[in-house]
Amino acid sequence: MDYWNEGDRAFAFWDEDEYFYPATVLKIEGGDVYIRFDSGEEEWTDPDSLDDYVAEMGEEVECKSAQDGMYYNVTVTDVDGDRAQVEYEDETTEWANLNRLRFYMDEE
Repeated sequence: MDYWNEGDRAFAFWDEDEYFYPATVLKIEGGDVYIRFDSGEEEWTDPDSLDDYVAEMGEEVECKSAQDGMYYNVTVTDVDGDRAQVEYEDETTEWANLNRLRFYMDEE
């Protein structure tokens, strides 16, 4: 894809566990993109390993809990810019910034 620009936010594929995590595009050279995950790791990647930095209503993802730092299954119930309202399996809801979300590689 040719639409990535330096400074763009994206969800980027992390080979270690096959999840997509929030990241920032730092540099683009030829067909490669250099990114920094929000966790601090940096790497060169293929543009096909990036996904738009958005959440969609009804989407099932995982959210990092502000209370214990663990990821839990959630469903996105509303979206407001870079925030998503998520519903946990116990039916509690909260607003979370997109940088707390991750999703598993979907093999469609």
